[in-house]
Amino acid sequence: MVFEWKDEGKLHRVPKLEPGPPNVYFGDVFSTSTKDADAPNPLTGSFFLLEQIDNRDPAPKYDYDETGVVLKGELHIEDEQGNTAKLLPGDTFFIHRGSTIIFSTPRYAVAYKVGARHQMH
Repeated sequence: MVFEWKDEGKLHRVPKLEPGPPNVYFGDVFSTSTKDADAPNPLTGSFFLLEQIDNRDPAPKYDYDETGVVLKGELHIEDEQGNTAKLLPGDTFFIHRGSTIIFSTPRYAVAYKVGARHQMH
């Protein structure tokens, strides 16, 4: 296969992250082929939907680099050193491996993220 694509409908069917916080929806869309499971540079693209919640827990420590772009809503990011950003549609971000991040939103946020990892099963 030379390339893959999905229509916008996929954006409206982001699955609940299980197990995961009650406000996080996350679904892999594209990934390095499973037959290349030992590929040295895997890449996986995912849709990420975050809803507002009062009790914000940090995401697990990142063991891979990840970048993304906010598509809808407002995404707040805070790292373990207290750096913060309020991102709006069109804004991009990069999370370095080893980081511990807190994601939050005043209402909701939708992003497309790409990580240097294999697809989650």
